[in-house]
Amino acid sequence: MQIRLWLALLVILVANLPGLKQVLANAPLRTDTDTAAMLDAMRDTGGIDGWWRWFGSDWFLHNGFYRPTTCLSLLLDYALYGETGWGYRLMNWLLAVLTSLGFYALLVWFARRWLSHLLTGENHARLFALAGTVALSLQQTDALRPLARFSAWWLVLAWLFILAQSHHLPAWKGLLRAHWWQIWLGAGAFFWGWDRLVHSGFERLIVWVPSRTALLATCLTVWSFWFLLRWGEAGRAFLLLLAGLLYAGACGAYEQPLTTVPLAIVLAVAVRREWGWRAWSGAGVMLAVAVGYLLLRFTLLPAEVSGYQQQQLRSSPALAVWHFVQMLVPVLGHYQYWANNGLNLYLFFFKSAWDILITDLAFLGVLVAVWRSRRWFGWWLLWQGVTYLPMSFLHPFEHYYYLPQVGQNAVDVALMAWALLHLRNLLRAQPPNV
Repeated sequence: MQIRLWLALLVILVANLPGLKQVLANAPLRTDTDTAAMLDAMRDTGGIDGWWRWFGSDWFLHNGFYRPTTCLSLLLDYALYGETGWGYRLMNWLLAVLTSLGFYALLVWFARRWLSHLLTGENHARLFALAGTVALSLQQTDALRPLARFSAWWLVLAWLFILAQSHHLPAWKGLLRAHWWQIWLGAGAFFWGWDRLVHSGFERLIVWVPSRTALLATCLTVWSFWFLLRWGEAGRAFLLLLAGLLYAGACGAYEQPLTTVPLAIVLAVAVRREWGWRAWSGAGVMLAVAVGYLLLRFTLLPAEVSGYQQQQLRSSPALAVWHFVQMLVPVLGHYQYWANNGLNLYLFFFKSAWDILITDLAFLGVLVAVWRSRRWFGWWLLWQGVTYLPMSFLHPFEHYYYLPQVGQNAVDVALMAWALLHLRNLLRAQPPNV
């Protein structure tokens, strides 16, 4: 098992190597106004020697946010690299790698618990987790998009062909006639998982220095949940202490992790019988940290919304809600198309109408997959939803999606895994002369 673990770590590291292109990019720090303002703030307050002042005041950009963890992180970079850009980007990349490793650990744990009906044995759980982690690694380094040229439908056909050959099932007409509906459900789930996976990516997550907020917050949040899981299983107090400290650091890096408290509560409810009082104490620590951060923030900084924050708000709350709902249930994004055009037969002279209709019908496979593995999908959809909900009311920026991407990635990879295993089990059950 130790060799398999080291092999998985090596694969994850290799999958993150494309991010070094952003680390070594020719991107002077002061060409970005936010980065220039942060550099000025660090210089004017004495660099690392003035670290203490950022634990009692607004952060570098003075726009109404309490982010001491991010300030300390960037001050350390400033002490090491001055205004040499690659050093800051290297730290961004290292945080992305650490997030991948933590995500792998979470996927293995949750796959053992909530996908055991699909994944048989430890090797399958680790392979599934490795696939999801490699996907996230390629997404955060913007290296997955080239795979978008490969159609999900062709991949499903290739999978069916391989399975049919291995099980000696040459009678395709009979198979399709008898099980076309089940095959369509599997193909539809795979299509949606693959399509969302390959169209997710972050172009500036590493190269843009202010992304440190989201990178640091996501990394610390993922690892805080991992130590929370370890606390529940082992019951050692230092694991709960680590979970609380990492979560406090995440909240101090960015405000987005505050929304993960419901995840800790849902987890406590799900494992209350196995963990007993440890489940509630873990959720209680996370809640106490979040409340403590909020009390500290509103004690040290004004409660009213700053001009910068007002500028970031969307013009309409209804638009924000609609955007949020489409992110969780992407098929609803097609509603406007059908509402505007109706079921006009003239539309089907155009390829776009057929594409949308087939995509909508393929979503039936997603619904079946989600229902049959509802614990898994419920947890990760909750992760995606609660972490993005407050950001949906703001004008979109790339780094807003990073913490929610952890949940979306787990959903998309599970859709693909469910589809492939569903089709495999379907063909395995057929006699050779079907």
